[in-house]
Amino acid sequence: MANVHKDFHGSMSYGLQYLYEKYGEKEMVLYLKELARTVYRPLTEGLKMRGLPALEEHWDYIFTIENGDFEIGYEENDVLFLKVKKCPAIFHMREHNYQIADKYCEHCRIINEEICHPAGYECSVKYDQNKGSCIQKFWRGERK
Repeated sequence: MANVHKDFHGSMSYGLQYLYEKYGEKEMVLYLKELARTVYRPLTEGLKMRGLPALEEHWDYIFTIENGDFEIGYEENDVLFLKVKKCPAIFHMREHNYQIADKYCEHCRIINEEICHPAGYECSVKYDQNKGSCIQKFWRGERK
C-alpha cells in the first residue's frame, strides 16, 4: 500500500485560503490551473490515449489508499461517476483541527476541468463541503 501523507490536504487548504484572501479568487484559480497542467499531465495524457478507464483507475486508487468512502462506476455507459460519501481530505482536516478553506472543494472542479478539457472531456462536480461529500462526473465531448 502507498505511503499517504494526509496532512497534505491541510497545507493545501491553508495555501488556498491564503491565495484567496491575499490575491483574490482569480489568482487562486490560476494557481490551481497551473498545478493541474503540470502535476496531472500524465493523467491528461492517459485520458487522451485510454479514455475514461484512465480516470476510473486514478480515482479508484486515490480513494482506496486514502480510505475514502466512495463509489465509482458508469451511468448511461459513457459517463463515469465518482460518488464520494465521506471525503478523506475534509474528514482528516476536521479530525486534526485544520482550517478548511472557504472554497476548498472548488479545487476539485478546477483541477478536473484542467485535466479533462485538453483531452476532449467534460466534467462536473456537485459538492457539499459541510457534509464532506460530492458527486463528480466525466464524459467525452459537449457539456451535459
